[in-house]
Amino acid sequence: MSIASNVIEENNRLGTARTLMRQKLTANSIYYSNSDSVIQLVRRWNLIYVDVSFNTPSSGDIYPGAQISVGATITDPSTDNPISGMLVTIVSGGQTYNVVSGNDGVAAVTLTVGEIGSTFSGTVYAGKGSDSWSFEVPPFPSFSDYAWDYNTGDYDIVKYPSDISHTFEVVEVSYSEYYNLTKATSSASVVMAIPKVYSNGIDATNGIHIEIGLIQKKDSNQGWGDAIALVNSKSLSHYRDTKILELGAYPGKKGLKYSTSDHVVRDVNVTTGQLTLDSQMYYFDLYYDNGYVKATIRHGSTNDFTYEADISDKITFDTFYPAMMIYDAGGHIQWESVYIEPWTHEEE
Repeated sequence: MSIASNVIEENNRLGTARTLMRQKLTANSIYYSNSDSVIQLVRRWNLIYVDVSFNTPSSGDIYPGAQISVGATITDPSTDNPISGMLVTIVSGGQTYNVVSGNDGVAAVTLTVGEIGSTFSGTVYAGKGSDSWSFEVPPFPSFSDYAWDYNTGDYDIVKYPSDISHTFEVVEVSYSEYYNLTKATSSASVVMAIPKVYSNGIDATNGIHIEIGLIQKKDSNQGWGDAIALVNSKSLSHYRDTKILELGAYPGKKGLKYSTSDHVVRDVNVTTGQLTLDSQMYYFDLYYDNGYVKATIRHGSTNDFTYEADISDKITFDTFYPAMMIYDAGGHIQWESVYIEPWTHEEE
């Protein structure tokens, strides 16, 4: 038999083997690509004997330009050891990526999220399983955090003056965990915690909603304030920054205040009646979109403060940072949970 005949015969056998493997995979609902070689098809089949953990994004990962790793981790079901050489397929944005797991058992690609309003979607296929995602791209990522996860490293601490003493830790209050942010009870001072995911700020053409579950604290009979806020900058040359919109608790009062480049604190809307200190859990909600503000303070089903109006004649931003802050002679603030998300007033 000639060399040419041998090559033809070998190709026929490979073609038959590929057809049989495709039929076997189809019969067992195992994903494969038409371009797969025989070896790749066998790798697909072997995935039914291993454990597969899909690595796909959640909504909090998504924002324009984000670099997202997606794929799967392959491990031995009897030892939990990673397995290399397993074939995983990722389909996203009209592209198909066939990736082989490495020594760490991970088969993944890094995808770039598109512009605001576009759809970031895809599917990871591994053996009989698959996992899909689809998100409309928001202007900035959502942020959700609970103190019992001990994520103190997820926050930037911003202070004025820069040498004022502070602590940031998780403490137990009535058998629950709370973040505890403290500073020296010194006038003309501030300490803020800003989630690191917003370390570059948020373009103020976007709207935002901040919700925080907190316990109000007081360490001094001097002027003090505990608040959630939008601030203009993380580079402070004054404890009031150049622009602040805050929803806070104060001696005998609660509500919305603001300050601009003159650093003077002014009321947007403040009502009398001090919040219960040291024990009561309150939920603060602050909504802001291009000068439109909505705010509530509540405990249980009781509204302690509510306000809604266009305040663009008082304050506007180019960029803002969402912050939890204590200032003046305030000593500390405690919060159990934080949730931050994009918000648009017109869509309500």
